[in-house]
Amino acid sequence: MLFNVLKTEFAKLLKRREFNIVLTIEVVLISILFILTSITYYKGYTSELPSAYQMWIGYRNGNFSFVGDIYYLFFLTLPASIAFADTYLEDKKGRVLNFVVARCNKSSYILSKGIVTFFSGFIVIFLPLLLNQLLCMVAFPLYTVSEVNGGNPAYDRYYLTRLYFQGLHTISPYLHNLWFMFLDGVFGGVVAIFSYAISFFRKVNRYTVVVLPTVLYFTQNFVLALLGKANYCLTYYLYPTTGVKGLDYMVFMCMMAVLLMTSIFMIILNARREEI
Repeated sequence: MLFNVLKTEFAKLLKRREFNIVLTIEVVLISILFILTSITYYKGYTSELPSAYQMWIGYRNGNFSFVGDIYYLFFLTLPASIAFADTYLEDKKGRVLNFVVARCNKSSYILSKGIVTFFSGFIVIFLPLLLNQLLCMVAFPLYTVSEVNGGNPAYDRYYLTRLYFQGLHTISPYLHNLWFMFLDGVFGGVVAIFSYAISFFRKVNRYTVVVLPTVLYFTQNFVLALLGKANYCLTYYLYPTTGVKGLDYMVFMCMMAVLLMTSIFMIILNARREEI
């Protein structure tokens, strides 16, 4: 039963207009940003070219950190919420919910939609970031002379206050970037689940479901940075190079776990109260 409902929901996701539009916009945007940052190196000296992993949008190479700042601040939460999170509300307002639940177990329906919602948020965040790295690997060398010109490791640069997971970076900087793509994807999935949980409240509208997580994300980052607690701002945990000291990724994992458990609690509580 659960497998069949999951299969149906995944098929609905792949056909959904909002999911495809958001993913297309993300891909186009990430490609444009790649072109804009890469064009400055056109006909530049080979010895001064950065490596492909340093040109990845999540990796701050000192020259184009503002591009990553903009992307990570504005394009990690809203796309995750738009992709699929409001489909429960859509089913309910479209008067198809009773028909769906009559053909399957209510719990299976809610669980299946939650699982697909998580993956929708993961996909729209992870895939564009992966594409950006692949584009960089096509246009730039994997490793360059510029990395050892100063006699220091690649991660020991004046513009990097701290690089986290240095051991993984030493093994492979590309694997290091991939790890952060995965973390970003998980973040997008949890944001999508939170949006999904909001849709279970009565008298809630679609705009609240889609926009509220992004508003809370901005607020959390702004307030904590203002209070001098930047090491608790979520945004600084989402890319490998940062100017903030004292980040503890156990704190990040705990915040993700708390947000996920809160969302599940909200879903269970409101789903029991709601008569379908």
